[in-house]
Amino acid sequence: MRHLVFRLFLIVIFWIGLFSYVFPWSNYGINIPFTWRDYKLWLDLQWWIELDYKIDLEEAKKDVDYTKEKETQIVEWLKSIIDKRVATLNINDSVISSANYGWEQHIIVQIPLKWNNTLENSKNIEKAKDAIWKVVKIEFKEQRSEITEQDLLDRKKMAESAILEIANTKNFKEVSDKYKLNYENIIIWEVEKITELYEIKDIKYNTIIETTDLSSKDEWYLIVSEIVNEKYNFLFISKTPSAWISAKDSKWRILNDKYFIKSSVQFNEAFTPMVELTFNNEWAKIFWELSTRLVGQQMAIFVWWELLTAPNINEPILGWKAVITWNYTPESARALSQDINTWVVPAPIYLTSEKTIDSRLWAESLEKMAFAWITGFLLILVFLVFVYRLSGLMSAIALLIYILLVLAIVKSLGIVLTLASVAWLILSVWMAIDANILIFERLKDELRNWKSITESINIWFKWSWSAIWDSNITWLLVALILFIFGINMIKWFWLMLAIWLLVSLFSVMWISRVLIDLLSKTIKSEKNFVWFKK
Repeated sequence: MRHLVFRLFLIVIFWIGLFSYVFPWSNYGINIPFTWRDYKLWLDLQWWIELDYKIDLEEAKKDVDYTKEKETQIVEWLKSIIDKRVATLNINDSVISSANYGWEQHIIVQIPLKWNNTLENSKNIEKAKDAIWKVVKIEFKEQRSEITEQDLLDRKKMAESAILEIANTKNFKEVSDKYKLNYENIIIWEVEKITELYEIKDIKYNTIIETTDLSSKDEWYLIVSEIVNEKYNFLFISKTPSAWISAKDSKWRILNDKYFIKSSVQFNEAFTPMVELTFNNEWAKIFWELSTRLVGQQMAIFVWWELLTAPNINEPILGWKAVITWNYTPESARALSQDINTWVVPAPIYLTSEKTIDSRLWAESLEKMAFAWITGFLLILVFLVFVYRLSGLMSAIALLIYILLVLAIVKSLGIVLTLASVAWLILSVWMAIDANILIFERLKDELRNWKSITESINIWFKWSWSAIWDSNITWLLVALILFIFGINMIKWFWLMLAIWLLVSLFSVMWISRVLIDLLSKTIKSEKNFVWFKK
């Protein structure tokens, strides 16, 4: 008896812990320790942000080996990189797909949002946009010996080209992002006033304005967009190119991330962290030629158009690796290495549209489903108590623990709740009693044979288990197969089925039995224990 009481005590503590964990306290502004994780909802149960990115394939198409198959590989590569980027943000699961608009290739990113947390949603959207758009460009450069008239003319043509693209696309942000990503000495600025910093006589929209930085005296081409939220959008294109120029070999190949394999963190003899870049064989040949030509000169390593280091080359270098040394800590070196591994992409992307989409069901439908779930449980409770008396009540209590345990597993494992999986949770409340009914009917048969309650309980647990397991093993195999080969919209349904099978067996064979064993020690009337006729 003491053993059963102790097990009952454990069940009560278990129930309290489960309820504290699965209840959505955060929706009511209550912070409970160890319950911080929220339920993950699929797009059909909430609203989401949809970000449309255009893939710029202009540079990729210049390669002689460019084919439609390679284009498909670039798109799939970009999708996998974006998936990794969003995953590192620890926000809700996203849906990433590709689309064709005429001759353009696009990637659509759909990120679920929380319906009750506008501030967190805004932060998540900005984090996602910043991470997805960011493109790492690794490039080795040498010092420019002189700035020619052609260099200055190219900068002016660049400004004229930007004006033309803005006029054609009507999208200032997309064009300015493109030029900022692909060229040096370009600034994008959004401010209310600018005449105090730059020499500007008159602001004209979508025209080239020549201006001078009043502090540094640098000369710029300036392009101004329409006012957005009472602020000007400016695109500054320097009249002069960078002091560094791309390092090219005799075949005009540029030493950049095209030949990149991976990045890692290493330590030198003084235990100072550095970032090591590993490249392929073709890069080694180019690097050998360039390092031979530039002996006694500097070669700079740029990442994101930022000069990280510019060491002197003392002798020709043959190898597949380069090292970035700076004032790194182990953490900052690891962060840069991870960024390089994650962010290097085969083609740049630009955000072309952003829109928020309401869910088809959202909060109101979730409340209706929750109401249907509670109603179903109460109907089962009435049925069990009416047909099987006190033993039915004990099974209903075990069923409640089953529901809490399923929700705890879903929440702790971060399982995504779709409309299909929520529907299965509701359905499982009705189906989880089948094992209890099978056992109770066996119990009634034994009581009709004039056996005691204790003897009958031992017999029905012994002989019902094989029948229960046989009836569920087929369902478990079906759930496993359909989860592996099913599509995303229904695979979570089958995962919930597998969880239900395992948890319901645990609930029946451990929780229900303990409660019914305790009840049998205190109930003398067999018909109060479970109703039957001799």
